[in-house]
Amino acid sequence: MSESPFTTGTLPADDVAADAEQRRHRLFATADQLRLAGRGMEALHVLAAEIATNRFGERHRAHLLGRLAQIVALEQPTIALAGLREALNLRLDARSRSTLLALVATIAARTGHPDTDALLREAGTAHATAGDQSSARHLALGRAARSLAHGDLPGAQAVLAALDPGSWAARPDAPIIRAERVLVQLGLGRHQDARTATRQAPDEADVSLPGLTALNCLRMVAVGELPEAAALAVTTLSSGAAGISREVRALLVAVIGEVRYRRGEHDDARAILRACLAEDGWPDRTMWTPAFCVAVRDPALSASAGLLTRVVADLHRSVRSLLPVPHFGPRLVRAAVAAGDIQAAGRVTELVELVATRTPVPLWQALADQSRGLRDRDPAALRSAVDGLRTTAAWPALADALLDLANNPRVRSVQAHDAAHEAAALYARIGAPGDQASADRRCAELADTTGHRRSIDEPPARGLDALTPAEERVAEMLAAGVTKKEAAKSLFVSFHTVDTQLRSIYHKLGIHNRTQLVRAWEQTRR
Repeated sequence: MSESPFTTGTLPADDVAADAEQRRHRLFATADQLRLAGRGMEALHVLAAEIATNRFGERHRAHLLGRLAQIVALEQPTIALAGLREALNLRLDARSRSTLLALVATIAARTGHPDTDALLREAGTAHATAGDQSSARHLALGRAARSLAHGDLPGAQAVLAALDPGSWAARPDAPIIRAERVLVQLGLGRHQDARTATRQAPDEADVSLPGLTALNCLRMVAVGELPEAAALAVTTLSSGAAGISREVRALLVAVIGEVRYRRGEHDDARAILRACLAEDGWPDRTMWTPAFCVAVRDPALSASAGLLTRVVADLHRSVRSLLPVPHFGPRLVRAAVAAGDIQAAGRVTELVELVATRTPVPLWQALADQSRGLRDRDPAALRSAVDGLRTTAAWPALADALLDLANNPRVRSVQAHDAAHEAAALYARIGAPGDQASADRRCAELADTTGHRRSIDEPPARGLDALTPAEERVAEMLAAGVTKKEAAKSLFVSFHTVDTQLRSIYHKLGIHNRTQLVRAWEQTRR
């Protein structure tokens, strides 16, 4: 009787390894073809069936589990969950079953599934009984995903820090680990760290690159690098890379739509966003939540689709989508207030406050203040938000908060005008002419109102009297010879905040350089 080519006991070790590698190549090619043909469940079944045979040993099994996890990450949640549950019906060894249970729990955690805690407990029990390094990694990823869903960024960071994506055993899961770490960095406002991390994967499999690119685009949107974000997102979408999952595609669409709205290109933004409004129900639509957060700013899209209601409901399951782009939370509150939906405004504000409580960093504390200020029309909360956002790199969020302050009816006209003026300057700096036009219109409205009131009640402000308190502090320091970098450090604000304030100072004083500022300051103080 001739031996089966897969009967490894009588073959030399080198031949066994070669046979295993050839079979993996064939299986991976088959799985990829099935996935690209829209048959994701079948792709998962092909790999799971091979895992169940356990014919080539531990190294072969580890490679198969790694590729299965990658395909799970590329598929929409319903297909991934169905494929994994079907695979669990196979005769898997205990270690493989433990890993698949951890994968199921991770998907549940990412989408905010109500059974997440029970699934994590089941996966934890399986791992404790017979798990290995693979199940340990995916169980950790599931626990980190649960922390992210609840806004606990420090908790997720602690779990992910224990994983080593550089080890050989973790190599198949390295892209997922790295992406989750970048998401945490974005949520914590550590944008420079996130920028570095998205550029440290030149040797990873191609499947990892589009996801990291999408996260880098979100980072650019968060810090105001809008032209660069749009260009990179368009290029990535146009590349036709096989590794672009539906989730990554949704993130890139959100980036392009966000930039086009901020540029004032509303028709172009609607054209790219409209197609995603009819996406499937929960949990698959959670992939599109960032795009929905962009679309809610446009009543022409959001009202008819009932977007606000859908987004708020999904965010109550998981706040994950709010984490990478800080201004999405206050935007939802602003849209709810504009629509007269006080309940939705309150629910979103509670979510932002929840994240701020569990992640006590200046970024989220400022966003919570901004959300409360919008909900309650409280100018003090909005001023606190502006002060807090000045200490971060989140320029679009700062510009939005300034415009919120300018639009608040309880703010004195002079202060509102200064806020609108600074917002317009900041929008111009980040390449958002559409938003700049809105700030300029508000500035003009307030200039008329301010001029009328001053003509009756008080003389017009001149020279340094026209500066806001923050601008006056900057002017005093710079006139004394302090550099912008030194002023930023002393005032606990970013360099770019000082630069923006200096431009506003020059505009209000009618001057153009530092020498003229020194003269103006000396003349006024004599």
